[in-house]
Amino acid sequence: MMMIAFVGLLLFGGILVALLIGGGGAFLMKRGGNGGPSRGEQEATARQALDRRLARGEIDQEQYERIRRQIES
Repeated sequence: MMMIAFVGLLLFGGILVALLIGGGGAFLMKRGGNGGPSRGEQEATARQALDRRLARGEIDQEQYERIRRQIES
C-alpha cells in the first residue's frame, strides 16, 4: 500500500515539474523567442535615431530625407 502511495507521489511530482517547465517555455516563446526586436521595431528604432541625429545637428535636412527613404524601403 505504501509503495502505491510513493509511486503516485512521484507521478504527481513529475506532472507538476512538466507543467512548470512547459509553462516557462511558453512564457519565453510569447516574449519573442530570441529577444530581438521585430522588423517594425527595428524601423522605429532606426527612425528615432535618425530623428535624434537631425535634432543634434549631426546631419542636414537633405541627408535626413535620403536616409529616411532608405529606412522606409
